[in-house]
Amino acid sequence: MHSPPPGAPTRRVNPVLAREVAAAYLDAPSRRDPLTAAAYARLVTESNRLFELITAPDRPHPVRVVFTSCPTPYRDAQELIDSVTSDRILEVDTVAADGDRRHPLMDSGQGEAYDRFRAVHDVLGHARLRLGFDRDGEFAVWLAQERMHSPLARRALATELHGQHSVRWTTGDVAAPKAALLDPGMLRRARLGLAGAR
Repeated sequence: MHSPPPGAPTRRVNPVLAREVAAAYLDAPSRRDPLTAAAYARLVTESNRLFELITAPDRPHPVRVVFTSCPTPYRDAQELIDSVTSDRILEVDTVAADGDRRHPLMDSGQGEAYDRFRAVHDVLGHARLRLGFDRDGEFAVWLAQERMHSPLARRALATELHGQHSVRWTTGDVAAPKAALLDPGMLRRARLGLAGAR
């Protein structure tokens, strides 16, 4: 039996479930109810803490993060992975440069909460795991990254990672950011790859 190459996702997304998640994301209204607001506030707090850990100069192997208006700072995932692992530098295209990408509950100024969240995803997800931006890579990164968060923050994380990427995988379009929490039962099935199970 062959083992997967370095950086190959060990879990693959179920396309049936990805379509279900994408439809739920697209149908969900953007909300500011107490539970949604609390989940996003928790995700911001925890992402900021992780960002500080990966960038702190007194830590071993810190990563310098540069927020740029260049829409595509990397040619592909491998270039991002090499930059972070070899040069300890990550460039993040700031959402502040594009009004359509601003988040309703995460500060979208240059270098603020939404940009830092995305930087954490790239460093602790793609670079650390050496996984690409394809559907299976993003799925595996979501599963790994949620282990770093509390149960409440995971609710918002699932919307941001699995919800938005499922829209991209199934429609080819970039999902507009929204404040929404996806159904926990649907997400449990997605994690386990159980299409049709309730």
